[in-house]
Amino acid sequence: MLITLGQAIVYVSTGMYGSPSDMGMGICALIVVQLVIAGLITMLLDELLQNGYGMGSGISLFIATNICETIVWKAFSPATFNTGRGTEFEGAIIALFHLLLVRKDKVRALKEAFYRSNLTNVMNLLATVLVFLVVIYLQGFHIDLPIKSARYSGQETTYPIKLFYTSNTPIILQSALVSNLFLISQMLYNSLPNSFIINLLGRWDVRTS
Repeated sequence: MLITLGQAIVYVSTGMYGSPSDMGMGICALIVVQLVIAGLITMLLDELLQNGYGMGSGISLFIATNICETIVWKAFSPATFNTGRGTEFEGAIIALFHLLLVRKDKVRALKEAFYRSNLTNVMNLLATVLVFLVVIYLQGFHIDLPIKSARYSGQETTYPIKLFYTSNTPIILQSALVSNLFLISQMLYNSLPNSFIINLLGRWDVRTS
């Protein structure tokens, strides 16, 4: 709880959700409370799953749910954006059919749907599916090492040695590394926006809606 509270305060005070001076103390406090409650609910759900009231590990289930939600949203999102080429759907699959219907040049429509850079494209989804299949194959790949018993002569068995013993640890490490890097970059940029070295980590632009 203390770590959750500390991270929530740091996120809000460094301007991750907007300038604290513009939002005011009341809004900042509400955001901190919301983040702490969300962290508490996540920990309680993880405890329930670890106690047998669910299927699998809590962390693994949360990661899988988040990834599946992101993939489905990026593929079938009905949200629209005005681009230089007109109104486009955020979802790559919906955008593919929409571009094929509204564009007269079907080849150009396919090219835009597969390689557009401003929003998720079909190639991103295909690459995600390919990486997913490769990871599943590599996770299941193993070598059966024959083992002979020194106590019982003639008794032989095999011990499977996996290629990877990583499970979901790389995803957790990558998410933590990227989020902390973004947080540190924004903190430093808010303090020293004109520093050349800090600008190498990223430049941040506060936009108001």
